[in-house]
Amino acid sequence: MRLLAPESPATVPTHRSAPGRPRRGDSGDATNDSTGDDRRVPAGEDEVYNRVAEHTGADRTRLEQIVHLDDDEPRVSLPGLRLGRNNAERMRAVAQILTIVRGFGLEETDTSLEVIRSECTRLKVYDSANFSSHIAKLSGYVVSGSGQNRRLRVKSTGIHAFPALVDSLLGEA
Repeated sequence: MRLLAPESPATVPTHRSAPGRPRRGDSGDATNDSTGDDRRVPAGEDEVYNRVAEHTGADRTRLEQIVHLDDDEPRVSLPGLRLGRNNAERMRAVAQILTIVRGFGLEETDTSLEVIRSECTRLKVYDSANFSSHIAKLSGYVVSGSGQNRRLRVKSTGIHAFPALVDSLLGEA
C-alpha cells in the first residue's frame, strides 16, 4: 500500500496490531506508551464477557466456560474435540465464537480469517483443504475481502443463534 500512496507521518500508522484490524477506542486512535509503540487499549476480561452477554443474550457464566483472554486476545477454552462432530463443525464453531467475542467484546467490526485459522490450528481442528469453503457456508455470517485480507462479520441471525451455540457446546442444546 505504501507504494501506491505517498507516505505522510500524519497518515501512516505505526501500530503493531494485525494488519487491517480495527483498533478499539473512542476515536479509533491508538495509545502510545513510553517506548513509542502504539497499541490497542485492552478491555478487561469482565468487560468483554459483559459486552458479549449484553449484545447476544448469552449467559455470562457460560461464556466464561468457552472463551478466555490470553494477552488481550480471545481464545477458545474448550478442547477442539468438544466443538463439534467433525472438523467442519469445529472450525465453524471457532469462527462463530471468535467473531462474536471480538465483535462485541473487543468492539471490532469484523474478524480476520487468519485469526480464525490460527485458533483452529491451535485447537488442532484446522482442515487446510476445506477451511475457506466451510467458513463461507456459515449461516448468519458474511465473508468479505480477498486473499490474506478476508474477514468475517456477523449478521443479526448469527447474533440471535449465539446463545444456542454456547448451550450446545456445553451440553445443553
